[in-house]
Amino acid sequence: MKRIKLFSVMLVLMLTTFMTYAQDSTYIANEYNKAVLLYQKAQRYNDTELSKQALLEMSLMNPTDTAVLRTLAELYFSNRQFVSSALVAQDINIVDPTSIVGLEIQALSYENLRLYDKAVENYEKLWLQTEDIYILFQISYLQYTLERFEESRNNLKILESKIKADDMVQLNTSDGNSQEVKMMAAIENVRGLIELERGNNEEAKTHFNKALELSPDFESPKISLEGIK
Repeated sequence: MKRIKLFSVMLVLMLTTFMTYAQDSTYIANEYNKAVLLYQKAQRYNDTELSKQALLEMSLMNPTDTAVLRTLAELYFSNRQFVSSALVAQDINIVDPTSIVGLEIQALSYENLRLYDKAVENYEKLWLQTEDIYILFQISYLQYTLERFEESRNNLKILESKIKADDMVQLNTSDGNSQEVKMMAAIENVRGLIELERGNNEEAKTHFNKALELSPDFESPKISLEGIK
């Protein structure tokens, strides 16, 4: 009889736990649907703050949903909340360590925060996955900025071996706009900047002039040559 009673008690406990779990699951599902509807309404009204709130609620209820995390990270980034976008992107890569989106948002966020060493770290992971020449160029430029000159020069050599003669790249200009120049010209410009930092003005001038031969309107080497004069 004692064994039967004990079994009955265990069965009641199991049923109670199952019912509670079922109720919790239903509650969470309902709350998640409400958050989705809230996000849709916020998007319709162009309400950024409410959109973030809805996405945060969804991420709390389903922390492994990388689609929600990606949307939240991109929303933070587009509003220049770079610390927040970097942290959300980190969570994406906790769920999926190979997520290109997570790595890219982290890299861009850290770059905007001027945490260039952290940006390089994430760009390097991106390069290993994509072998995108534009990522390698960015790595090389940031390494120059960090005065990691040998690393920058080595990566520029690798980059030179992988590009085509007509490959172009968009670079920022001093007035906040951008201009398109040949990738090889951009490589020569970074080489010139490295030599300029090292005090090798004549070598720097050689690289800047090569850059201008390839892209005559390239602003950066023009400014650097004027500075040397």
